[in-house]
Amino acid sequence: MWNKLEDKYLKVTAIGVILLSLISSGIFAYYNHSSQQEVKENQEEQVVYDLDKLLDEARSLYYQGEYDESIEKYKQILEYKDNKIARENLASVYETLGEYSLVIKEYEAILEKEDYVDIRLDLAIAYYNLDKINEAKIELEKILNSQSEDKFILRDTNYYLSLISFKEENYQQAEDYIRSALGYNNFALGYYQLGKINFVQGKYSIAIDNYKKALTTDGSLKGVNRMIALSYLNLGEDRNAVIYLKQANKENSSDQAIQENLDRLKEEHPEYFDDKDLTLPEERKREIPKVVTFKEIKPIESPGRELRIGIIEDEEEVYFRVGSDFIIKEGEKIILEGKKSELVKAIIRDDKYYLIAGEKEIVFSDSIQVRPKEYAPVLVHNIIYGRGYYWGGIEDRQYRGALELIPQEKGITVVNLVHMEEYLMAVIPSEMSALWPIEALKTQAVAARSYTLANLGKHSKDGYDLCSDVHCAAYRGINREHPNSNQAVLETAGEVMTYNGKAVNAVYSANSGGYTENSEDVWTFEIGYLRAVSTEKEDSQFPLNPAELKDWLRKSPDSYSKALQYTKESHYRWQRNLSVEYLENSLGIKGIKKIVPTYRGKAGSVKSLLVVGTEEEKEITYSLRSKFGGLRSNRFWIQPQYQDGKLVSFLFYGGGWGHSVGMDQVAVAAMADDNYQYIDILNHFYTDTTIEDRY
Repeated sequence: MWNKLEDKYLKVTAIGVILLSLISSGIFAYYNHSSQQEVKENQEEQVVYDLDKLLDEARSLYYQGEYDESIEKYKQILEYKDNKIARENLASVYETLGEYSLVIKEYEAILEKEDYVDIRLDLAIAYYNLDKINEAKIELEKILNSQSEDKFILRDTNYYLSLISFKEENYQQAEDYIRSALGYNNFALGYYQLGKINFVQGKYSIAIDNYKKALTTDGSLKGVNRMIALSYLNLGEDRNAVIYLKQANKENSSDQAIQENLDRLKEEHPEYFDDKDLTLPEERKREIPKVVTFKEIKPIESPGRELRIGIIEDEEEVYFRVGSDFIIKEGEKIILEGKKSELVKAIIRDDKYYLIAGEKEIVFSDSIQVRPKEYAPVLVHNIIYGRGYYWGGIEDRQYRGALELIPQEKGITVVNLVHMEEYLMAVIPSEMSALWPIEALKTQAVAARSYTLANLGKHSKDGYDLCSDVHCAAYRGINREHPNSNQAVLETAGEVMTYNGKAVNAVYSANSGGYTENSEDVWTFEIGYLRAVSTEKEDSQFPLNPAELKDWLRKSPDSYSKALQYTKESHYRWQRNLSVEYLENSLGIKGIKKIVPTYRGKAGSVKSLLVVGTEEEKEITYSLRSKFGGLRSNRFWIQPQYQDGKLVSFLFYGGGWGHSVGMDQVAVAAMADDNYQYIDILNHFYTDTTIEDRY
């Protein structure tokens, strides 16, 4: 019996051991599997982390103009796995460099896996630049058949189809395509293309109309004046042709055809070149009216500190009147008392300075002040604006406050002694439309007041604080005042933005294109309150990757800067196509082969460009906008354009108007419409600032 029980016990024990072994193996296997799974997940997380890090590094290298290094980073990412983001950005870097064969390779790899209309458009453009016209046409037609509703994709698709049809001399089809493109967006290059189609068919009058529409959309578009001139020549309208030939010659003095036509017409029609009616404002006859009407003005309760605003410099004769009886003092001595509206002249004669009022003639050698006895305007005759430019002129201006006349070596300098709030009432409507929302005008008023205080003494060596033109702020006196802007000034009187206790230099621009820039990314210095901020209603993550930046500039994303009731779409997003010939003449570099940015700011603004020619290369770090034909801003994407294997032009896709640092005026107006208060708007655009009530 004991033997049987022992056998039974041994069997149970054996079974137990086996079961325990199986259980422990299972538990071990489970934990081993879990551990391996955890390691695998950690590894995958590490890979994702590395990919994000590499994408950031690749983008940073791209923004710094280190294109080869950026390419290597994107290739490194693609070694992990076939990553669409990396491949698209790699293609965008190749586009910047004009390496269209490599562009095609990357875009084709993306499209093999999934269809994207924007990628297909870029593929078609690459084919077009390599003269693979049939391949380009196939891809573009696929987009038209894709049911895409993206109007900017459809605009560019029809634009390139028009270019292709034009090459194939199918002009009716070219016109149909470009009209479709213009139906999606009234862009200047579209009207220019339509003008070219009309021109080549001999429809010169229609061509002129479309070329002029291109200039209306973008007045700085290059090459248009040339084509208008040639159209007028073909119509036999030589007088009109001369006007545009001159403009074309200013744009590109190396254009032989333009120069030859100018020379020929000057010989045949010298009368067309008689510019006797075209004079500079300082050369024009100046007349003094016998009777004037003074503006009615009321004093301000808290006008603020007195400012010294220079309104005339180095004039031999100055004529002025006052809207009440007045006194003129040299130091503490009254040297003349005058009646309301009495004409007074200050002149320099034989190295002496004289005041002449009726029969009185008084010599003065030091500064003199003209002060009304009542609160009334002072009127200065014949103030020249736009000196040195044919668009300039002469006008009489009335000012609040008093005048100071300073005898200088070259003539008389006139300074308006005016209090801060009085000054701002004339400045604000010159800087922003007085018909814009009151909260926008209040925003502008506080910004301008802060800017004024921060810049006092800018012209101290000239004898005054600030000048009256755009170098400081446009100031044209009482004539510019408007009830709306006056209200904005008075309701914010004394309010100043400060940073670390000091008034801020509250710079602003017309339109940031959707995102402002850091000060150091546009200029050379970092200012803590001038940080890049978005004006988009749904923020993008800036800085953008190369492909995102291109897409952002090529399209027209929603933002407060896009408020079309306050701006044109061509001020928000614009395109320029600059020929190599034009750029070689403008930049003084022969045989241009490449133009690439070498530094971009956070929001994509270009701070410097490298231009590579056959004999030299030059990095351009200043005056980019003017050197490249008056670009609206420094924020652009450049795409090299080829025909028949030859580099012919550079296509610029740009955004915004102005330097894009600080406040965006269009966005301010749109934010005011969206019920933002002026203090909130100021805090958005000027980082970490405080609003102080100074009086």
